[in-house]
Amino acid sequence: MNGFIKLAILGLTMTLALPVLAQRTSDYLKPSDYKGRIQRDGDYVLCWGEKVDPSFAESYEIQCWCNNKTNEFRIQLKVQNQEDLHVLDIDEELAYQIRTLIDAAVYSATNLPDKEWMQMRLEALKSDKATATVVGLDGTTFRFYNRSCGASCWSPGAGNNAALVKIYDAIYDAIGHKDIERIKAKLPDIKSLTTKYASLLQDPYKEYFILRIDKRSEGWVWAEY
Repeated sequence: MNGFIKLAILGLTMTLALPVLAQRTSDYLKPSDYKGRIQRDGDYVLCWGEKVDPSFAESYEIQCWCNNKTNEFRIQLKVQNQEDLHVLDIDEELAYQIRTLIDAAVYSATNLPDKEWMQMRLEALKSDKATATVVGLDGTTFRFYNRSCGASCWSPGAGNNAALVKIYDAIYDAIGHKDIERIKAKLPDIKSLTTKYASLLQDPYKEYFILRIDKRSEGWVWAEY
């Protein structure tokens, strides 16, 4: 019970903090070296994951695993400094659609700065008030990954990345309340956001990821693309 209360408090902290800390709008994630540390755990194979690192709260990690023998799926939440592992069963369709979203988001990642930040710097240059000084801000780093690659964003306020964080907030809440319907309700948003991230890519990548939304191939859990 204490673990669940702590989990709920952390969720509330994140919900309240994000609107205050959000500073930027971005449709692209940025490449990240972080990936799931373990690709396999007994009969279970890693499908996708997210790691959240707030400035002033405990970090946590959400992962989706597939039982290689039974083809059953589960999502699990591990909170920093907690021994309990929070687990929720999930059906293959949901696991697959979220994986397709993560694939499209991760592979569309770029090192370009956020557009709002670049526009602000541009206006400063035009007004001869530019400065190279960068003031550090507190916020939350979100890291997303599939089986082979990772990408991240920092406290997104709008755009694709903010929408991606909201979907994972729903996954977080679903695990805490043991309510899979909270994720199923997001399925239209998951598919729509997959299309938006895929649209950032050129063909054949764009067409491939959009087509994947409605065509699930065998062995997708093991695939890197």
